[in-house]
Amino acid sequence: MALRPPGEDFTPQRPHSNPEAPSPIRPSISSTSSTPSKPSRNTPASCPSTPVKCSKATSPSSPSTPKTGQEQCAGITKAGKRCARMVKAKAPLSAFDSDEGESSSSIPRFCFQHKKELMGPTGYYARKNGEWVEFEDWIPAYLQEETQVSLRVEMEKTRTQSDVKGYIYTFEIREPGDAEIIKLKVGRTVNLVKRIDQWGKQCGSKEQVLRGFYPGTVEPDEDGNEGSLMKGRVKAGDKGPWCHRLERLVHLELADLACTTVYLQSAWPHIESPPPADKISATSKDSNLTAPCLDCGSMHKEIFEFKRWTKGKYRGKEWEQLVKPVIERWGKFVELYV
Repeated sequence: MALRPPGEDFTPQRPHSNPEAPSPIRPSISSTSSTPSKPSRNTPASCPSTPVKCSKATSPSSPSTPKTGQEQCAGITKAGKRCARMVKAKAPLSAFDSDEGESSSSIPRFCFQHKKELMGPTGYYARKNGEWVEFEDWIPAYLQEETQVSLRVEMEKTRTQSDVKGYIYTFEIREPGDAEIIKLKVGRTVNLVKRIDQWGKQCGSKEQVLRGFYPGTVEPDEDGNEGSLMKGRVKAGDKGPWCHRLERLVHLELADLACTTVYLQSAWPHIESPPPADKISATSKDSNLTAPCLDCGSMHKEIFEFKRWTKGKYRGKEWEQLVKPVIERWGKFVELYV
């Protein structure tokens, strides 16, 4: 370039180029005077020239990256694909799940749109006998909407082949120093007497008292008296149908009651709407969360903590007036329609 005579044109030759077939003119990308055109709505933007990976475009049916405490909506869109919305797991069901069997599957969560759709129908036709089942006959109106949706889904589900006949039992975990809380373990078993013995050996550091079981029929003793609930004296009657489904339904409702403590309101059970979420205290939101068991180290998520009634006609009757009716109501539903 320095030896080029003044005024002489200089055109550099590209090695091995074909002069008879000139290459097409390529627009410069270094010009600062040009304004980059805005990509059309239907045309994806180009990947940047910097060495980073270009992420794939998210389709409507692809879920966004889940954050802690979020799950993908279990609803189905009109296109027949799973809803891509992510749903925050809220109390009361965020702290609830069972330990094994059918109940070990996570609770399906739904976005606002699918919750509205699921809350629309007044009932459904039972798979067992084709009878019409009214949701309001079985689901109390004072439960949280998320709980009501989960109960509707559970009611309508097909019975799994792994479900069996059995019992729903309730132990009270006695805490002599705590007069404000009652802890009740609600579980299922196919052999009630054996389970009572197992539970005492597995977690025996605290006194545990059998409060009852479903079905509640017990064989009378030699004198014709109703059977005993004391260990070593229990003689259970016939098993109830489909204890997996029954336990699931019972757990869903008890988790809600333990969380919201709606039963402490003076008008309960004649309450026509759930308490607002902002009225649920932080303490009651975590009321059915338990620490790892000191005996076995596991989390007994089937243990529910309830604030006691301290006055009125229900005082001291948390098992009889709160938990037992829930078990019996869902036991009747399973018997009729599952």
